[in-house]
Amino acid sequence: MNKIKYVLVLLMFIFSSLAKAAALNRAIPYRDLGQGTPLVLIHAFPTDQELWVPQIAELKQHFRILTLDLWGFGRHITSGTEGQAVTMAEYAEEVKRLLDTLHIQKAIIGGESMGGYIALAFFKKYPDRVEGLILSDTQSIADTPEVKAKREIAAANILENGPASFIQTFMSKALSPQASKQTQQYLQTMIEAQKPTSMASALRGMALREDTSALLAKTTLPILIITGKEDALISPQQSQNMHALAKNSKLIIIPQAGHLSNLEQPIRWNQAVIAMFDKGNV
Repeated sequence: MNKIKYVLVLLMFIFSSLAKAAALNRAIPYRDLGQGTPLVLIHAFPTDQELWVPQIAELKQHFRILTLDLWGFGRHITSGTEGQAVTMAEYAEEVKRLLDTLHIQKAIIGGESMGGYIALAFFKKYPDRVEGLILSDTQSIADTPEVKAKREIAAANILENGPASFIQTFMSKALSPQASKQTQQYLQTMIEAQKPTSMASALRGMALREDTSALLAKTTLPILIITGKEDALISPQQSQNMHALAKNSKLIIIPQAGHLSNLEQPIRWNQAVIAMFDKGNV
């Protein structure tokens, strides 16, 4: 009887893994706009590539802008999973697949919040394909046991009861008090469009991420670190810590911006990117 139970559990694990692999291998919705140095922008949790709309019009005049919907978010298909963890390394593989599809060997890799975790995971695995990094409202340290536990509780609650309570809590912390009603509504509409299983997968994946601080300490690549001065989800101190580690980094602290500084203060955010990475602007 124990052998039968073991075989059944093993088969369930295998089928679950195969389903997850199939889902991760589906076509990636993306935008490819502008010319020049490729710049990949990886969206935050729990949003999609529409997070980067305030960047596209300006930055596409200076770079070849690539945005994508990560696994399960936006228009990305999610069939075959039940909310199990998708790691930052697995999301990073999607970025690689996109670059491979477009025959792009090297790019500036930028990310907002969870997107920053993914940018660092990509850099760890494919350092020769990174021309520079943009780490916005993010951190290089791993989760503490307490934060990991909170993520698991949130993921389980989303799957059992739906995401409404989580979204309400997230919205109360994601933006600064100065954020416009239009910005608040734009963000809430985007988050409400995301699938509960995808949100749970990302929460569990973030809890599994590694500390990538050593990568920053070793590299001489140009790194732009941006933080909202009023970020209530990831302390600006984390950006200051990364800046202290990275030899060739620039730190921009944006006033009147919370956790999603690119959305609240797009002009300042865009100007920082152009000043750092547009070679014709130097």
